[in-house]
Amino acid sequence: MWFDPDDPNTLNQMRARHEANQGDGLTSYGWKRHDGRLYGQQQLLDEEYNITLSMLKSFGNDSGPGGDWSVRLQLARTAGLPSRRRRISVIVYMADEDTPREPWQVLPEGEVTDLRTGPATLLSGASSALGRGGARWALHAMESNTPATRSKGCRMDYLALGMESKDYLLRVRDLALSTMWERLERQPSSNRFRLYLPNGATTSSDLALFQVTCVLPSTVDLALTSGSGDTEEWEERVASLVGPGLDAPLAAKQAEFDERFDRVFGEGIRRQRAAAASPSEEGGAAAGAGAGPPEGTAEVAKAALSNLLGSMGYFYGSSLVRVGAPDSEPQPYWPAPLFTAVPSRSFFPRGFLWDEGFHQLLVQRWDPQLSRDVMAHWFDLMNSQGWIPREQILGEEARSRVPPEFVVQNPSHANPPSLFLPIANMATQLVAAAHNASAAGSDPAELARVSAFLRRAWPRLEAWYRWFNTTQAGPLPGSYRWHGRDPQATAELNPKTLTSGLDDFPRASHPDATERHLDLRCWMALASQAMYDIGSSLGLPAAAVQPYAAATAVLSDLRGLRRLHFDEGRGWFADWGTHTEDVALAIKRTTVPGQPGQPPQARDVSERVTKGWPLPQFVPQFGYVSLFPLIMKLLPTGGPNGADGAAAAAAEGAAGGAAAGAGAELTLQQIALLRDTSLLWSPHGLRSLAASASLYKKRNTADDPPYWRGQIWMNINYLVLRALNHYAAVGGEVGAAAAAAHDELRKRLLTTLLSNYRNNGYLYEQYDDETGRGTSSHPFTGWTALLTLIAAQEY
Repeated sequence: MWFDPDDPNTLNQMRARHEANQGDGLTSYGWKRHDGRLYGQQQLLDEEYNITLSMLKSFGNDSGPGGDWSVRLQLARTAGLPSRRRRISVIVYMADEDTPREPWQVLPEGEVTDLRTGPATLLSGASSALGRGGARWALHAMESNTPATRSKGCRMDYLALGMESKDYLLRVRDLALSTMWERLERQPSSNRFRLYLPNGATTSSDLALFQVTCVLPSTVDLALTSGSGDTEEWEERVASLVGPGLDAPLAAKQAEFDERFDRVFGEGIRRQRAAAASPSEEGGAAAGAGAGPPEGTAEVAKAALSNLLGSMGYFYGSSLVRVGAPDSEPQPYWPAPLFTAVPSRSFFPRGFLWDEGFHQLLVQRWDPQLSRDVMAHWFDLMNSQGWIPREQILGEEARSRVPPEFVVQNPSHANPPSLFLPIANMATQLVAAAHNASAAGSDPAELARVSAFLRRAWPRLEAWYRWFNTTQAGPLPGSYRWHGRDPQATAELNPKTLTSGLDDFPRASHPDATERHLDLRCWMALASQAMYDIGSSLGLPAAAVQPYAAATAVLSDLRGLRRLHFDEGRGWFADWGTHTEDVALAIKRTTVPGQPGQPPQARDVSERVTKGWPLPQFVPQFGYVSLFPLIMKLLPTGGPNGADGAAAAAAEGAAGGAAAGAGAELTLQQIALLRDTSLLWSPHGLRSLAASASLYKKRNTADDPPYWRGQIWMNINYLVLRALNHYAAVGGEVGAAAAAAHDELRKRLLTTLLSNYRNNGYLYEQYDDETGRGTSSHPFTGWTALLTLIAAQEY
């Protein structure tokens, strides 16, 4: 954590920065580079403070299983501000949640007064986490100032004590500020406001805080060593982790990251720029030929990837699950670990099932093994019926950041099976290798690892697929229904469908068991095809894979899809349910009880008023849901290269060329709807709900602003680009229309994302369809990072 030790507002307004919090209002913060394993560089701009944090892990013969790590803190003033003496305090703290194997040694080499003379050991001990029997570890610090920083030396203060409970780790900022205030109160003769830790340690410490206070600019290096080695070897290791010994390794890792990024993504970015500069003389319709990425795309794409990787976390704990009646007492799930990416460090610092499928599309391109590790953790959270809790709130720290109404999970509620997106990519690798063993670029060792992972995951994938088919099946064969919609939610203009991931996207106005949800049917078509591809490539018996082939044929059948979900009158795909458009949200002033000892308070509450009679019908709200047949490539191509999969068989089978032409007309019609400016097409990307829809940008309750009702979301835009890229490859009229839509949409998205990042310093959860301005939580380090794949045109 960091703060101004000379400013009374540090106490009065609790302005010590600690956990990532959107309310702190930092100008910007985020990783510029992070490789997901060993190296990262982050910049934080906080009013007058400019902090650059560089991280490096290294492994030696004598280091423990976690290796050694270094952190370099470059502390400076924000450029352009008047020069004056300004100080900053940084607190680094460590805790051992298990009983330490031996008493900690706090400042074992004596009181630290000057960090300029060389690496100083701040703390040492032993921990079972670092090896059998409790390997030793030590924390070191050193000033690493160059002549340009001209530091006059940094002050060191500390506090070490025994934690009374694990709650201390949630309250460590309050603990630091309160003890600094107590020290200040004990020095009434001083007329200067200075916040310092009191410099004391108990004999049974398991929590230690070290405060380094420096005049700007300054550079401080910290290092943790663990493992074995004699004194001389240990000193050599420390010297290589701080000061001049750290300079070359950091520079080398930065160069290595840039070279690797260029190898993985740079070719795609350059190829698009070259294609835009030199269009094909043949006039081909390949996507990308007319849409070179904007200048600076590579640097922002690096930041997007790095923020996703740098925000990954390891959590441990139990979900709370309600089994049975709605008023039954929640029960704890089994204690389990989860290694996962998170959507937003500042607002959603926990795992979300449907987000993770999009995260892993990017992670698996960068580091396939890291991605498999994450997916294995998620699949290990599956219960015996095949259900995975959709929101993972593991441990007290995670739970402290979540409103109570979102904590308890329901084992009858689903979430989009988006993990089948990266799983399907893995299956495609194996299918391609089976058809062409000598395919260029294939790595036999990597293919063997993919095959081994999918073979081990197969029982869980089967259970997950079976759970969806049995619990989320709809009222008619081939239909599906999201559970969890509340028909009694009379305070909501349109009862939310949180389980679909699209929250307040308009569904049928009156939820009941007759609903048919288009997006879930399309997700199951993707899952069926992936299961068939995996089983076939693994050489499983025909009896094991044939059911998935049959399900793929049924769910991809265009006639069945149209029968259940095509609104002939409007010409687009839609949900079906009991619905009326004649609803409104009435806002009423009411009185609610106040806090204990406080008088009642007036507040606005919402109440839905239904004027029309709800009838079974297609839900007339065009938006992201309507795009899912296109997104999941279920529409026929009718192109010269043939059509795709079971959808082609259904659309073009017995009826031959006439049906193919009719199928192509339908696909062209959907692409035309996509580009209709009165619907989803905006200057900044595809909006989530048509501008002409009755619920476009309408509040759902007095307290809930619109969320999926017009805003631009990057995950669905990416899926649309992925589908258009697929259709562009078939040539013909469909291919040309798809390529043109792809190129223009990609250009608009990249322009919107890059301009926001340059102007505001962040990637955002969503973007306004009228202004292009980033809105809602930020930095949004999750699926908005798909900008990297969009820039490289990697689908």
